[in-house]
Amino acid sequence: MNHATPDLPCACPGCSCQVTDAARYERDGKAFCSQACADLHPRGQACPSAECHCESHVKVQDRAVSDSQLDEAIEETFPASDPISP
Repeated sequence: MNHATPDLPCACPGCSCQVTDAARYERDGKAFCSQACADLHPRGQACPSAECHCESHVKVQDRAVSDSQLDEAIEETFPASDPISP
């Protein structure tokens, strides 16, 4: 017996696509229809659906990673990112 989950709306702002079992990408506990939507359309990458233009609904500042976010990510990996001292 196949237990398919019902299609959900994509969590990307303005996206009209549905998230299916075959095309499901997760980020921060939300389901998206494509990797482009999950990554908030880096460099304006278009939605894979020809009928949807949700990339135009994502603000540029939401796409970019800020220096403070990078600093926090580096701090989270320290000291694992440092080589072992002899």
